[in-house]
Amino acid sequence: MIKISSRDIIAKTFPKTVVYINNTTIFCEHPQSQQDKEQGLRGRTYLFEHEGMLFDVNNRYQPLFVMDGVFIDLEAIFISADHKIKDIVPMRKLDGSTAYTTPLRIPIKYVIEVNKGFCNKFNVKLGDIIKL
Repeated sequence: MIKISSRDIIAKTFPKTVVYINNTTIFCEHPQSQQDKEQGLRGRTYLFEHEGMLFDVNNRYQPLFVMDGVFIDLEAIFISADHKIKDIVPMRKLDGSTAYTTPLRIPIKYVIEVNKGFCNKFNVKLGDIIKL
């Protein structure tokens, strides 16, 4: 039996899209398939300041994200169908034991993962509207 550790995960890149929040631009990778969404930021050792990953979670209630194999502390920005930020949740690197989500019981359309501290640094807050 071959055992694969989280350090053996190879990072993959995805198609890009641009997201705007207030006067801040985020260059987001946007995985399309379920397999690519599950891959996400696994294997990454860095994320540039204005980079992120955009997930379309199709108006699911409390979509789950796991940090297994992710080497960067992140923040997840939960966005409703009307493009308003509803929650911002910190996520710890290599925390495969916890499934991160929003405690809100409302449909979530998108989730953007950015570096930890991004929202504070660029004054991104609840109620802000994103533009795709």
